Amino acid sequence: MRIGFYIHHSMLKAGGIFTYSIGILRLLLKSDHIESLVIFTTPEVKKSLREFELNSKIEFRVLDRNSLIYKFRFGLSYFFYDIFSIYNHYSSKSKLLNFIKNISIWLNPYIKLIKRSGVSLFHVPIQYSPVYGIDVPVIITMHDLQEFHMPENFSSGERIHRAINNHKAINCSDQIIVSFNHIKKDILRFYNVAEDKVKVSPPPFSDDWFTTKQETSWEALKNKYSISKKYLLYPAATWKHKNHLRLLEAVKLVRDKIPDIKLICTGNKTDYYSVIEKKIYELKLEGSVKFLGIVSEEDLIGLYKNTELVVIPTLYEAGSGPLYEAMRYEVPVICANTTSLPETIVDKRFIFDPNDEISLSKLIIEMLSDEKLETENKINSKNRMSELSEINYFENFWNVYKNLTLNKSSQS
Repeated sequence: MRIGFYIHHSMLKAGGIFTYSIGILRLLLKSDHIESLVIFTTPEVKKSLREFELNSKIEFRVLDRNSLIYKFRFGLSYFFYDIFSIYNHYSSKSKLLNFIKNISIWLNPYIKLIKRSGVSLFHVPIQYSPVYGIDVPVIITMHDLQEFHMPENFSSGERIHRAINNHKAINCSDQIIVSFNHIKKDILRFYNVAEDKVKVSPPPFSDDWFTTKQETSWEALKNKYSISKKYLLYPAATWKHKNHLRLLEAVKLVRDKIPDIKLICTGNKTDYYSVIEKKIYELKLEGSVKFLGIVSEEDLIGLYKNTELVVIPTLYEAGSGPLYEAMRYEVPVICANTTSLPETIVDKRFIFDPNDEISLSKLIIEMLSDEKLETENKINSKNRMSELSEINYFENFWNVYKNLTLNKSSQS
């Protein structure tokens, strides 16, 4: 089978979604069922995919989304398709709406690329596809519907944007993939969609999702970032739901008992970082906390392997990439009792209430002070990774591919 695989132009800033995409890509390449795989991406992102360039199964179709002509065409295409997807619900047989849909598809630069590539389907490992209504099945991955659970984290404009695009993605794609059952339940609860359109297909949790196997040495990290070795690590973009504020409050309490402990955070600095920065000064933690922004994979692996403890206090998560990464490297890790995280780590001793900075600070102190508990944490991670490695992750994706292409053939 020849698969089209989309890697989004802004994915380098998307953190976990980018690593998820790499994990799925590697999984597909391992299988003999996949004869060839066409990656649709941009020149900037292609530079981060050098490990795949020499793979005989891989072909690239590169589109420069910074081109003014393409920007104009995408803008018009998306505008018209939004109109179609919104009003089609009320008047599905309207000739005018079908005309608008066809204009939108004709304007979209991906149409020709996909047609010429000869793929059997188009797999989009993110929430929204860059194109719908094409001749081959479109598969999307819905990562979360957080706006229904935490609307306060979104502006009115962001909620409208997500409502339009989620409606379009759910109704106009041919198949929806989710990594966890709680996301499937959300989709079925909030949208009128057939249950068999949503498939739970976990990514290969036990595999390494980074594009590199290299790691930056401690000496290089120390000199580059001016950091000392006794630090907590939280790799996450500075979105409100990532709960950096509560973690800072916990760190303040921890430092009363362990004065030399530091906190290092990595990930994209969003607009919300200004609120976090204000909190750092309010708690007088300027010399104890560092936000490094987006770091290279080599640096991040080095930071994982040299940390005292990875702390994941997120308030909402489809699934936590940093939790799997810490467990993979057998680095001490604790996580919030949020969505899928408890079923990932399993052992309740390493789970905390993300809204309670006092209990979180106590668990951090315990993890830093109790060598036996730290060892048991690492053993737990090793055992969980061993259990996860027994799962046939590819089978779920392959069944989706087979069923979609068979259905498409029978309709032709």
